Amino acid sequence: MVVTRVIRKFFNAFGYEIMKLQNLSGELSIGKWIEKLNIDTIIDVGSNEGQFINSIRNILPNKRIIAFEPIKAVYDRLLVNTKGLNIVVHNCGLSDVAGSAEINISKNFVSSSILQMEELHQKTYPDSQYVNKETIQLKRLDDVVNLKENYGHILLKIDVQGYENKVIAGGTNVIKAVDIVIIEFSFQPIYEGQWLFGDTYHYFIGNGFKFIGFADQVADPVIGIPIYGDAIFIKENLAKKLYS
Repeated sequence: MVVTRVIRKFFNAFGYEIMKLQNLSGELSIGKWIEKLNIDTIIDVGSNEGQFINSIRNILPNKRIIAFEPIKAVYDRLLVNTKGLNIVVHNCGLSDVAGSAEINISKNFVSSSILQMEELHQKTYPDSQYVNKETIQLKRLDDVVNLKENYGHILLKIDVQGYENKVIAGGTNVIKAVDIVIIEFSFQPIYEGQWLFGDTYHYFIGNGFKFIGFADQVADPVIGIPIYGDAIFIKENLAKKLYS
């Protein structure tokens, strides 16, 4: 499309390259089983340009959406891509404390992170190199999502390039209230100081969730060893409902 080419040229002029999300993170595959959870609200932490939102809406249409995207240029695209939806979009990142931070912006935008990249990430995806920095606002999920409101059944998706543990630390009350969590994980460090799958698994299992599998899993393109993916956790009391 002509519009897509114009947008790509605009970002290229500033040293960025726009890539489809699945080029790096794989296609997020969630079956119709999720309909059994009667989700009312979707909280999308790390929305990028709205790829997950558009994907999940194919299964769960017309739901209330709360989205978070800290990078201004990407946030602007997110607004365009989700126009007309029942959505509130926040131009901020989430962490364990409110404040500000510098985010490293990657050439493909998708790999942008507050954290430094590990060598494994740079070697596996050379086009994800950092090319710029931007100062972003940080908030706590518990401060933004007011649980006194009626959100009904909640799906929480977290994809923040290694910063997941900080988001969790600032959103413990919200996490207690959600029904399902879809969260990016790594088997090997691809960002400095990030949680690995074991850390993520033990946190959610210890807080009343059941691990039910992977939405996707991405392998090294050369040797095929799994590196990272998206894990699905649901509240223990809902497990029987899924399998019935």
